[in-house]
Amino acid sequence: MADILFRVAVIVLIVSVVRWGWRKVHPVSYWLLVGYPLRLIGIYATWRAVAAGCGLARRRRRFRWTFPGLGG
Repeated sequence: MADILFRVAVIVLIVSVVRWGWRKVHPVSYWLLVGYPLRLIGIYATWRAVAAGCGLARRRRRFRWTFPGLGG
């Protein structure tokens, strides 16, 4: 068990160092390949709560072609 934990710790350390170096040396490619997708997932996951809190969320209409204000 200790051997597995040691291997996992070493792998996590190596990945962390590589990511830190990549971010420092090539920040644009890091942002495009890692940062932007992570930010996109975070925004997508929390958008419904944020929109509801800001008053941006609207109730879904039953049919796409119904118009608000026409009584249906």
